[in-house]
Amino acid sequence: MTAQTKAKRSGFWRRYALPGLLLFALPFLLYATTRTFGYVLDDVLVLSENNFVKKGLAGIGDIFTTDSFTGYLGEQQELVAGARYRPLSIATFAVEYALYGLNPGNSHLINVLSYSLTGLLIFRLLAILIPGKKGQAWYERLPFWIALLFVLHPIHTEVVANIKGRDEILVLLLSLSTLYFSLRYTKQQSWFALLLSGGLFLLALLAKENAVTFLAVIPLSIYLFTNASLKTTAVSVLPLLLSFGLYLLIRVNAVGYLYNPGLVVSGIMNDPFVGIGFAEKYATITYTLGQYLKLLVFPHPLTHDYYPYQVPILSWGDWRVLVSLAANLALLGWGIRSFRKQSIPAWSILFYFSTLSIVSNIVISVGAPMNERFVYVSSLGFCTLWAYLFLVRLPVWQSRHKWAKQAGIGILLVTALAYAGKTYERLPAWKDAMSLNRAAIKVSTNSARANSYMAYSLYQRGLQEQGAQQLATYQEALPYVNRALEIYPEYSDALTCKGGLLGGLYQQNRDLDQLLEGFYEILSARHVNFIDQYMVYLNGREDGQRMAQFYHRAGYELMAKQQNQYALALQYLNYGLEVSPDNVTLLEDLAEVHALAGNTGQAQQMARRALQLNPQSERAGAILQ
Repeated sequence: MTAQTKAKRSGFWRRYALPGLLLFALPFLLYATTRTFGYVLDDVLVLSENNFVKKGLAGIGDIFTTDSFTGYLGEQQELVAGARYRPLSIATFAVEYALYGLNPGNSHLINVLSYSLTGLLIFRLLAILIPGKKGQAWYERLPFWIALLFVLHPIHTEVVANIKGRDEILVLLLSLSTLYFSLRYTKQQSWFALLLSGGLFLLALLAKENAVTFLAVIPLSIYLFTNASLKTTAVSVLPLLLSFGLYLLIRVNAVGYLYNPGLVVSGIMNDPFVGIGFAEKYATITYTLGQYLKLLVFPHPLTHDYYPYQVPILSWGDWRVLVSLAANLALLGWGIRSFRKQSIPAWSILFYFSTLSIVSNIVISVGAPMNERFVYVSSLGFCTLWAYLFLVRLPVWQSRHKWAKQAGIGILLVTALAYAGKTYERLPAWKDAMSLNRAAIKVSTNSARANSYMAYSLYQRGLQEQGAQQLATYQEALPYVNRALEIYPEYSDALTCKGGLLGGLYQQNRDLDQLLEGFYEILSARHVNFIDQYMVYLNGREDGQRMAQFYHRAGYELMAKQQNQYALALQYLNYGLEVSPDNVTLLEDLAEVHALAGNTGQAQQMARRALQLNPQSERAGAILQ
């Protein structure tokens, strides 16, 4: 490295100290309140209740050799076809735990610091790719405005304010670092830079698998912004391919497979497209691509919950699908047409679509129709194009007007201020579970998950209350859980939540008929373990005759005759015998269900007991014939 090169590199931050300071400080100022926030959503999975994290440094080996949910669930569960393997961010949580235990404020601070560094890296990297004209002030240069729009964009609040979002922050920070050192190699033929690019890319992949899209982004960037030869470009990509191969080996060793296409996902909360046709699936996906563009341009309203059916299932005849298709095709067409002559729009558009592809549901299902965090990486492409339109293209289109350049800067400044204001307004939602759910339910009214989570938050609050206050809280929660079940009748979490609410109301009003009718409705939709546990609690505390009637209705009429769930039917009928041992109807029910289940000996035993109590029992007599 020559002395001139060293001086030039070290001089960058001296020349751009003010914009660098702004880009570093603004995220801290904007996200300062997150220092007081707690754990929400998947923070419990990856941090606060993750057993590997709570081992501290000793848990890092387990984190890197198992599925990312194993530390919380205790074992690997096949929830999605591609599994979840994102150990790097979880490992950082383990390091934090070793240093100071559970401290959400510090974890939030690290997220903000990483986000600030990402803004600085974007500024530095784009200053290499888009150096601008000599003599331009820093506030006239594209790299500054792109980085500024990025760090202020409200669609990033979920990633930064939710501790779990560190995987998203790390994957972009490390992927852009990989690009930086790949460019260093092409300019200086530095083998050290080449080695660093491979190591950083492996870390990016371990942060989150969508880093793989940079296998396309990096050669694209080299082609559009440098004069590197084909050989140099190929050499720069080689360590990335080697790192990707190593990553695949590590992942397969940890998870047991690369992808499991044979996995059958039955619940819409893990695959929103279960049960719908091919055409409807891709029409709906196309609609979400339009929603991403809309939220990038006009980020309102924002929500963390786009689960079924906040995003409606649509057909190709729906105008919203057609508008989205036209907008995305037009944007992609612009990127392709400008590939050879306009490197900035080509790069920004192709960067956007490349990085979005893996989380778009087009290739594989990612478990949700869409999410704002999914577009975090891709939003860099949008910010680049938006700044380019007003800082570069507007003065060209309006070349006769001297004010065009100042107007472009003014538009970008207004955009940045609006983004900052929206981010500030959005942040309080992430303080805790209750505030997040209350914010979500205002927007995600058609999400079964949002309604269920709102009900569950109220249920949890009610557990800490007493008397009339507790009763009011449970009554407030019921409409939300009922709405969740209206949207998705078999939603097990909502059914369990409703069971808990009914139990809580029963503790207040002692209305057994209301409780049992509610339990019957839940069991009609789906069996949930909570009701089993609650029935054991009720046995011996309530009138045996009324309980026996419920067990006959639920165990025999519902579970055996309608649902053909003979094991559950026997379980509930035996519950009935505990409170009414000489109930002939229950004995007849047990005899018949045992016979249906192929348990001939038990069927005859129950029939004999029934006949001892009622020699005229026709049902028992038929079993013994």
